[in-house]
Amino acid sequence: MGVREQARAETTARIMAAARDQIATVGGAGLSMRAIARAVGLVSSAVYRYFPTRDALLTALIIESYDHLGDHLAGLPADWRARATGLRDWARVHPQEFHLIYGTPIPDYRAPQDTIPAAARAVAPFLALAPIAATVPELAQLVGFVGLELAGHFVGSEPPVEELFTAVLDRQVATLGLG
Repeated sequence: MGVREQARAETTARIMAAARDQIATVGGAGLSMRAIARAVGLVSSAVYRYFPTRDALLTALIIESYDHLGDHLAGLPADWRARATGLRDWARVHPQEFHLIYGTPIPDYRAPQDTIPAAARAVAPFLALAPIAATVPELAQLVGFVGLELAGHFVGSEPPVEELFTAVLDRQVATLGLG
């Protein structure tokens, strides 16, 4: 890679890191190209040379998040419990990325077709374990559970969240005929 390409890659990485930091504090809906430019030390028009629109930056962040999750899940055993626990563990370490791909939709943002292969890669480890018609509802329930947990809805619950998660997994494994 030449000097120019290296500099472009480094600036792109800095822009994406600043965007991730901003999303952590204001959410995807509050993403501001001007604030990102300030954080990276660029004039606001310069950011648009790397990402022509705010939506293009959001799309890059979403694809990156799906790729991170897909990489994490691909390294786990071919077992529903291991992969479900892996998704939950990843989300707890990377809540902003989880919310970016599975949380509240960002107003006026429509994910382009470019996000579909990355999204498919993130669910493929689950779809490989059981028929798709049975897997999709269980995966939606798993994502919903993790989203509720990250939002604090199980704080102080009885039974505790760990028992609730185990019960969800027990039912899913039985429903899918995997155990």
